Amino acid sequence: MRTGPRPILDWTKVLPQVTVTVHTYAPACACDEPGTGIVRIPDHGPVTADWVRRWLGESAFTIRPVLAVEGQAPVDAYEVPDSHRRAVQVLNPADVFPYATSTSPGSHQLDHTRAYQRGRPGQSRIGNYGPMTGFHHRIKTHGGWQVQQPFPGIFLWRDPYGALYLVDHTGTRRLTVDLAA
Repeated sequence: MRTGPRPILDWTKVLPQVTVTVHTYAPACACDEPGTGIVRIPDHGPVTADWVRRWLGESAFTIRPVLAVEGQAPVDAYEVPDSHRRAVQVLNPADVFPYATSTSPGSHQLDHTRAYQRGRPGQSRIGNYGPMTGFHHRIKTHGGWQVQQPFPGIFLWRDPYGALYLVDHTGTRRLTVDLAA
């Protein structure tokens, strides 16, 4: 049986550091009380900012607003900056290969839609990245597939046999081209 005073535990040293990415909205009117704003947590839904604080309890946490995707400046490097990586994840939370199902960001590589060429400025940018698993990345690179990204987050694919696919945040659609029209 234990004797003596109960040990005091510093929970901040035991609990993990948590980062929550939330989508924030402007308050409905200027008279809203602080802390009553609505935020949306990906894969969960809308909640109040106070609910997030209560739910995480005594954990050390950071609430990180989603980046403005359109505000990301291009970089002149092959490596993808963290801010670009987070913005691409917001645009395309899943693998962008046709009919792919992976939504695990830890398993995705950010591929340059147009192959990176050393010495050409501005090619590492939002609108030239696509998240893919390593397997799909290899198929795209070595399997005869072609892809273009006419707008950030919209991918047009051509398979080795000439079939066309449109991939966006809603999934994949096979395109048919009526040459008689």
